[in-house]
Amino acid sequence: MSGLPATGRALLLDPSTRDDPSRYGRLLAEAPVLRTGGLWLVSGYQQVSRLAGDPRLVIDPRAGDPPLPLTQSEQLELIFGRMLSFRDGAPHRRLRQLVSGAFSARRTGGLEETVRALVADLISQATAGGPEFDLVPAVAERLPVLTTCRLLDLPADSWAQVDRWARTLTGQLFRFGQSAEELAEVHRQVDQMLRFIEELAVARRNRTGDLVAELFGAASGTDARLSPEEFVSFVVLLFINGLETATAAISICVAQLLDRPELAAGLRRDPDHALEVVDECLRLHSPVWLAARRAVAPIEVEGQVIEANDPVFLLWAVANRDPAVFTHPDRFRPGRPGRHLAFGRGPHHCLGAAMARIQAAEVLRHLAAYEGLRAGSGPARRRHTPALHTYDSLPVRVTPAGEPLPIRAEARHHAANR
Repeated sequence: MSGLPATGRALLLDPSTRDDPSRYGRLLAEAPVLRTGGLWLVSGYQQVSRLAGDPRLVIDPRAGDPPLPLTQSEQLELIFGRMLSFRDGAPHRRLRQLVSGAFSARRTGGLEETVRALVADLISQATAGGPEFDLVPAVAERLPVLTTCRLLDLPADSWAQVDRWARTLTGQLFRFGQSAEELAEVHRQVDQMLRFIEELAVARRNRTGDLVAELFGAASGTDARLSPEEFVSFVVLLFINGLETATAAISICVAQLLDRPELAAGLRRDPDHALEVVDECLRLHSPVWLAARRAVAPIEVEGQVIEANDPVFLLWAVANRDPAVFTHPDRFRPGRPGRHLAFGRGPHHCLGAAMARIQAAEVLRHLAAYEGLRAGSGPARRRHTPALHTYDSLPVRVTPAGEPLPIRAEARHHAANR
């Protein structure tokens, strides 16, 4: 294990080292469970999967000693603290059961046509000024929020404002050191959002088949399963759900499409394989690189004991290259057996994973249909944070005609049959 603690700390603290899969291989082969510097790095697929479902590991940073805040804003601390994302045990199970219907196969499957139309519209807007555009602000950042707006059936004139609120809120998590003026602007936006949610609940409370109405109903009456405060946190969670991870997933998949011309050609011939391509892109380049947990009781794993209050990092990205599960793990093989962990595992498995896969697949199908798809002239800018692997910029260039092949072919077919 010579040098392994340093290798593990580098992967944790210096995201630039994560482009070297040989480091992953060393951890997996020599120390799938590694203690270094008072914390634990877990990288083996089986060990990560097991611990992700262990109730003795909690996600709420406030459960530690000392407890850690979620944000600098006391108002947002209350909203975030009631969210499903930061609850454990019985409270988490209760909330997860209530919201699982929002992301059921029936609801997300029914969104495929909506997502397809949104993707076509966003790319049409992006190419209106020319054949080159930046995928991240034009498509990857907008599509998740617009899909949620459709899921909640929000008025079209509110979409831009919901998008701004979602970005403000996600930018506040674990952000500290802001000025009083900056926080005042955050609170102004939060107050606007809370009024919007209140008015939305009143307008929807008698609608059937409506997600907001279902959640509001769960927070009403003598048998209420949600407190009024939890209802608000639920709607806020839906506004921001998957915003960063879905944006990262879309960007990662398109980057692979640009790097692999044969991949685009294959999808052009058979777009039905898009979901398999998405899964393999995300296995190799997980948008969420790790998950932070804290032990609340001793846990024995691989002959070692994780003590209570020890920080534990589950390395999804490294586990996704475990050769014990994925043969030749560094090779790109869509459709391979084995379930990747790019969206986590266990009770905190990403709530919007199915929706993010659908969104990424539709973007790939649409872009692959362009005969002249290639990287744009500007540089792609990647962003590594301790937990996230994403892109800030990803220039894309399509055919000067501005239309993907199937659209042109369909137009010719209609013209010939008039």
